Amino acid sequence: MAFDLTNKNVSDTFQHLLQVRDSDKTIYDAVGNVLDEFRLSGSFTTSEFFEIEDGTSVAGNKLHSRSGVLYWGNTNLQTGGGGISDILEDETPQLGGNLDINGKYITGTGGVNITPQLGGNLDINSKDVVGDGNFLVNGSGSFTQLNIGATTNTFDAFFNLNPASTDQNIFLIQSGSFQSVKVNSTGVVNLGGFESEPTYVSGGFYYNSNENEFYLGV
Repeated sequence: MAFDLTNKNVSDTFQHLLQVRDSDKTIYDAVGNVLDEFRLSGSFTTSEFFEIEDGTSVAGNKLHSRSGVLYWGNTNLQTGGGGISDILEDETPQLGGNLDINGKYITGTGGVNITPQLGGNLDINSKDVVGDGNFLVNGSGSFTQLNIGATTNTFDAFFNLNPASTDQNIFLIQSGSFQSVKVNSTGVVNLGGFESEPTYVSGGFYYNSNENEFYLGV
C-alpha cells in the first residue's frame, strides 16, 4: 500500500490531498494546482449529471464535447457514428436524393453555385422563363416563335427584335472578327466592307470598301 497515508504527518503528505472550491467546484491539490487531468480505476456514480465543457477535436479513446455534441474520439455518439447531427459538421455535403424543403425557404447570406444536369426534356408546362440575366445555350435549339427584347409575349412576327434600349448594335453577324452584316442602334443595315473579292457565290452580293462599290454574283 505505497499510497496509504495512515500514521503519516500532514506536513509530509499534504501535497497529495485534494480540495474542492465551493465557488466553481474545481478540484485543486493542497498546494493550489488545478487538477485538470486524472485517471479512475473502476467506475463512479453521480447523483445528478456529469458536465463536460466544449473543447476542440480530440482523437483516441477520449470522451469530449464539440459544440454540445459528445464524441468518443472521432465518433459522434449522438448518431452512433453513422452520420452527423448538424450540417455544420460536414464541410462538403452531397445529396443522395432529392432535397425536399417541405414548403419552406432556403435563406441566408452568401451564394449558391449549381451545375444542373437534366435527365430528360425540360417541360415548362406552358409557362414562361423570366428573370434578369443571360440565357446561354451551347448546342442547337428550335423555336416556333422568338421574341428578343420586348417585355411581353405578344408576337408581331415569328422572329421579333424589340430591344428596351438601343445603346449598341441591334443585330450583328460575324465571321471571325469580320462583321458581315449588322443593324446599328439607329436601325440602319450595314454590310461589312471586303477589301478584296470574296469567293464567288451565285446570287450573293457584297460591298467592296476599297472601291466603294456593291457587287452581285451572277
